[in-house]
Amino acid sequence: MNADILADFLSGSHETSTYARYAAVANVLESSTPEQTGLPVLKVALLRNFTAEPLVPVLAGEIFRAGYHPRFYVGDFDAIQADVLDPNSRLYAFQPDFIILAQWLEALSPALTTAFISTSPPDRAAEEERIRLHVRTIVGALNANVRAPILLNNFPLPTQPTLGILDSQSTGYQTHTILRLNAAILADSAETSDVSIVDFMRVFAAHGTANFVDERYWHVARAPLSQKALVPIGTEYVKFIRALRGQAKKCLVLDCDNTLWGGVVGEDGLAGIQLGPTYPGSCFVALQREILNLHDRGVILALCSKNNEADVLEVLRDHPDSVLKEEHFAARQINWDDKVTNLRRIAEELNIGLDSLVFVDDNPFEATFVREQLPDVAVIALPPKAFASYRSLLTAPGYFDTLSYTAEDRRKNAMYGENRRRKALESTALSLDAYLSSLDLEVDIGNPSEVDVPRVAQLTQKTNQFNLSTVRNTEGDIRAFMAADAFDVFALKVRDRVADLGLVGVAIVAYDGPTATIESFLMSCRAIGRGAEDAFLAVVVRHAAEVRGSEVIVGTYAATNKNELVRDFYLRHGFVRIDESRDDRWSLTTTGGHGPNVPAWIRVTNGVDTHAIR
Repeated sequence: MNADILADFLSGSHETSTYARYAAVANVLESSTPEQTGLPVLKVALLRNFTAEPLVPVLAGEIFRAGYHPRFYVGDFDAIQADVLDPNSRLYAFQPDFIILAQWLEALSPALTTAFISTSPPDRAAEEERIRLHVRTIVGALNANVRAPILLNNFPLPTQPTLGILDSQSTGYQTHTILRLNAAILADSAETSDVSIVDFMRVFAAHGTANFVDERYWHVARAPLSQKALVPIGTEYVKFIRALRGQAKKCLVLDCDNTLWGGVVGEDGLAGIQLGPTYPGSCFVALQREILNLHDRGVILALCSKNNEADVLEVLRDHPDSVLKEEHFAARQINWDDKVTNLRRIAEELNIGLDSLVFVDDNPFEATFVREQLPDVAVIALPPKAFASYRSLLTAPGYFDTLSYTAEDRRKNAMYGENRRRKALESTALSLDAYLSSLDLEVDIGNPSEVDVPRVAQLTQKTNQFNLSTVRNTEGDIRAFMAADAFDVFALKVRDRVADLGLVGVAIVAYDGPTATIESFLMSCRAIGRGAEDAFLAVVVRHAAEVRGSEVIVGTYAATNKNELVRDFYLRHGFVRIDESRDDRWSLTTTGGHGPNVPAWIRVTNGVDTHAIR
């Protein structure tokens, strides 16, 4: 194994990764073993009706960058149905973790592409319905035979529609027909478990369809994607894999001078910095607006700047064109210390891992220093003077992309302000018990509603520190567990005198005869340390014993480099190791009323069978 090639790839950024670098990395990975890389295997099946093999090196590189050793099953050319409809096919023997269903519309339907004019309107409508049924059939067969997320592309719009400028004058012509077909596929996917739409239409439009399609290679080898298309499309697919594997970043940490505004505020003063309606100040306003969009999506904002704090705060408070204000930032380190130290302080203050941070700076020295010293931190190095590109450079990597947007996301930054109020209460309390009692904590523990499902799945995908098994689940998985007699899904909601924290915990329990196994038990890091986790476990155990009749509760713990916090969680609650040489499985006998208790300062409301649980 050529470790130098892999290390060099990881030390670089997405922006510097050429197709040749991806190919070199893919070759090393293909000839090496997971034991050599020290990474868990992630298996991806690529099913296609066009020549899509050139995407594999990019997929391999990005999957490796995400912390997995990639393995691929590439279906035969235009053999999707043969793979999918045969339950004994090589596809299902492969047992993929993810399935890419890549289809090119010209191969799927000449009637809607090259033969649009000669196809009658009734036949076009029938063709739309045929393609829609085809996709539903494929997805349905996949869901019936394997439990894996499906990444399904929509179709890019034609650059030269058959009717030319007339095409845009009627909803019955080619462009609107494809738009209608894409909308139908989206509607169907929303009603089907574990299907996500990879937006070819948007990606092709952003980069230019003329740049992304190679007509010559389409005719020569049924390979429509040009060289320029391979890296953007490959990375787009892996954004979904990262999101579903809990790797969305949580916090955007920003430099100030020549990042949030042009110039150096300590030298140029409030009136002298570049921030306003005209170039180049308008570029920084656009960047700030995009940062505010991320804030409103639930991304935590923080400042990390070598500066005088008073100068920075003056800009945020008083500059008329500053979109970002002081209250938008959950943490700040504005001083003259090195940025590595300050980034560690920010992560500690917010109680999140360094791997949750994205750091943005225009200074090449600072960007390189952070990359070298804190490899877990994602770094976006803004090229000096290229101000107009700053907004797109922030969003292009998709570091904060998720597949859900919940009420908790909308309130996340406010919640960090509420945590500061709780810390103020703690500082005035005479003891920890007095502080906890003063919070008036209430927990609501029950089965999630349909409205709760996206948040439940999101927590399994994003939570790392207080996550005992680190099993990632999709919305389809959660619904399947909720519908199965042999499973229970529990959701924990917490509120106190300061605010309502919302849905912050999930437990998934499997039942087999007298044994209940806690397959997932996790909590958002912002809710831990007040006893809610203890109350949650107490209710789950009591429900298993009294309602399900379980005599033994088994807890699973899968150690990672992020969840050391909960290594002894089961031990502290009366569980014993099943195997003394290992700490991954724990058991508790419930006979005789044994089990954890709800802390005295917590009131359980609307709990699942929570009578007499104290």
